[in-house]
Amino acid sequence: MNKNIVAIINQKGGVGKTTTAVNFAAGLAMRGKEVLLIDLDPQAHASIGLGFDSTTFKYYIADVIAGRKSLKETAIPTNVEHLFLVPSLIHLDKEEMILIPKYFKESLLKKALNSCAYDYVIIDCRPTLGVLTINALYACNFIIVPCDFGRYALEGLADLMETVEEIKNGKLDMASYIRILLTKYDPSTTVINKWVFEQLEPYKDMVFSTHIRHSTALQQAQVSESSIFEISSRSGAAHDYNKLIDEFLRL
Repeated sequence: MNKNIVAIINQKGGVGKTTTAVNFAAGLAMRGKEVLLIDLDPQAHASIGLGFDSTTFKYYIADVIAGRKSLKETAIPTNVEHLFLVPSLIHLDKEEMILIPKYFKESLLKKALNSCAYDYVIIDCRPTLGVLTINALYACNFIIVPCDFGRYALEGLADLMETVEEIKNGKLDMASYIRILLTKYDPSTTVINKWVFEQLEPYKDMVFSTHIRHSTALQQAQVSESSIFEISSRSGAAHDYNKLIDEFLRL
């Protein structure tokens, strides 16, 4: 089984979760790694963010979760060499509801990943702690939690940490497989920044030293439905995501 499975999750939307999933996956692929990005959010923003019309696919991640298709059968190539996508669709909501009464529903994605041969699998989770997200947490061996510099981005952090510890059975030090990624960073907002860092003091060993700065280039990349590396490879945002990948690989 692939040992480099990364779940990107936050219970709050709008914190840069999908932006991080797309650019983190693309950045790894551009370094020659074979990368699979799994869009596990019914909003399909990761699929859209890579330039796809989410209504035109033949198969989706819902087909994998339901056991109708394998990941290999659903993965499609993207415009980024070495990067493949398993797309999502709003029907994934219905599939999640069907899973609720089933036995061993938390391990379905992990079983599907057993046959994968990618260097890295990146999972863009939905902003809830439902069955789909539990599947991602159960399958992964590393977790990135994007948080922006806002009051509400940190509110669900304690609940998320408790859920992760329960799923992983407390077998490993959480600091060895979880990192909080601070996004939309503006060094000029010193009061807000100070407050956020104070709130994160209990998790200081789990915070990436890399921060993703607030950037119009990232917004342009989203509008263009491309990664930051395709749109503005020399931008500060591209530099930040490259620095993040460097830090991740050192771990």
